[in-house]
Amino acid sequence: MLRLSKLTDYAVVIMAYLSQHPGLAINAKNIAEHTGISLPTTSKLLKRLSHEGLLQANRGVKGGYQLAYPATDISLGTVIQTLEGQIALTECSHTTLACSLEKQCTIRDNWRRISAFIQATLMHISLADLIQPVRLNPLETIKIPLHLLPENNP
Repeated sequence: MLRLSKLTDYAVVIMAYLSQHPGLAINAKNIAEHTGISLPTTSKLLKRLSHEGLLQANRGVKGGYQLAYPATDISLGTVIQTLEGQIALTECSHTTLACSLEKQCTIRDNWRRISAFIQATLMHISLADLIQPVRLNPLETIKIPLHLLPENNP
């Protein structure tokens, strides 16, 4: 199963929370209380997101954290890559390392195309998009033929 780590999930929750309060510096304690994420974990993620330039940290009595850019300019893909690294479904989707199955493998190029599609999709979803209510029919499925996926750009 494909899954983001808990820390990445929590980072997205924190970033989404801050995107709902533009221009307001919020301290770690308040962020932890409003998101339900423990204070030590919240503090750890706030420091990391600040260090990576996604958040602005302000010190002092009226200090706190706020988005470094407007929520429309920060993509979900950027937040995920900040915590997880390159977005790819398989090892061969983003590296040029030799694989023991390389000579027989007939699906590597398609894995790369699928990974590129997922990465592009995540890069086109902003934090502002993420905090909007979902209005999809729960029974609706998205079917994307492989020939419509972006070409691999090594």
